[in-house]
Amino acid sequence: MQKRRSHKKSRNGCQNCKKWHTKCDEQGPPCNNCLLRKARCVYSRPNESSSGNKGQHLSLRSPQAESASWCMSVDRPPGSIAALCAPYGGPGNLLSLELMHQWSTMTYKCFSGIPEDNHYLQAVLPRSALKYDFMLNCLMAVSSLHIARTVNETEAVKYQNAALEFYNRGSSSFRTNLGSINQDNCHVLYMFSAIAVAIHLAIPAGYPSVLSLATVTFDLLNGCTSIGMMAMPWMVHSPFPIRLFISRIGASKDLIDADARAAFARLRMLIDQQYKTSPRQVERHADDHRPSALAVNEHEFYELAVHYLEICYAEEAKGLLRGFCTTFPSMMGKTFISYIHKRDPFALLLLEHWAVLLDGIDPEFWWMTSIGGRLAQEIAQVLRSEHPDLALEWNDAISWPLIRLGSQVSPLQELSYNEESGWQLVLSENTYENWMNDIGTSDLTHV
Repeated sequence: MQKRRSHKKSRNGCQNCKKWHTKCDEQGPPCNNCLLRKARCVYSRPNESSSGNKGQHLSLRSPQAESASWCMSVDRPPGSIAALCAPYGGPGNLLSLELMHQWSTMTYKCFSGIPEDNHYLQAVLPRSALKYDFMLNCLMAVSSLHIARTVNETEAVKYQNAALEFYNRGSSSFRTNLGSINQDNCHVLYMFSAIAVAIHLAIPAGYPSVLSLATVTFDLLNGCTSIGMMAMPWMVHSPFPIRLFISRIGASKDLIDADARAAFARLRMLIDQQYKTSPRQVERHADDHRPSALAVNEHEFYELAVHYLEICYAEEAKGLLRGFCTTFPSMMGKTFISYIHKRDPFALLLLEHWAVLLDGIDPEFWWMTSIGGRLAQEIAQVLRSEHPDLALEWNDAISWPLIRLGSQVSPLQELSYNEESGWQLVLSENTYENWMNDIGTSDLTHV
């Protein structure tokens, strides 16, 4: 019989190795045997704190030793990485990972109106999106459009196409879920409708004009507001901090600068001149229940519109509620939007004054930053071409937003008519003389 080899006995091993009669590496806890078997590793060692004491105590491994034991390679099961990870959604779908990273690090900030929105948008809403596929697709879509702004043209097209795909998926599911709105999903449905407005503005589309784009966008905004109003009893108790946002509305109109206050006074004067003596009934939208729809006649209706405009200007001047000015179309409701669709001249004039706020909106609202100036210029052109008589009478009011925006349209211009060329913008005699005096030039001739 072969003689048994001598070996060094393990006298300081863990309790499990002694029970299993296996050699312990004495490097724990956890030792390698316990680590492989996922067992709790416990050592019985002499108490080093009191020499000569034969009592024993349980010792735990130092953090440094524990971390070192995990620095080891682990054999994975056979098969491809994609096959192994497929049940968990990755790593095959790297685009989705990229887009969720984009949302949670950058894009969520673009929808934050107050500081308390940040936690909701960054953590709560993505977690809720795991339960509602329409919201998950919505976050993917807007994040993809956000990235498209930062890459070259070729790459941008890829992200825009991806955004369209995600948005189309989400829209279909959203419409299905909208029929069963409740206290649990109301804030998710509301956020989808709000972010959908941004997606609609950011996706390149072939609209014939900025005004056409704006009118369609207003319909989406009113849909979003309708969801919020319908679910408000639930919304104020939802994770979305809408209660805090509402509680902070109330900026003083004294914050509005003198130039804008003069513009509002001019609007009110025009309302009195145009509508006070012969007020027409408001063509109220059937399902519009907002305060503006309660106005009996157009004089009251437009007075309320100027009031809401002043609120927007005051809140933007205060700067506590980012992007508050975007609520103006929603405050005015469907009745006002129907007037915009019909190209009612005074509704367009009010919209031109609102465009001034859009042009100065926080740059983080990237889907809105390029609209304000173009919208104001287009409205001025529509008023002067389709309503030349009113445009002549309202010249100062039409010119003010353009001047405020630094447009090339000069305050020295007004409408003039002749049989050969029709209506034209020319320098008025009085304004021209004042201009000459201001620049100190007397030898120029009026062409």
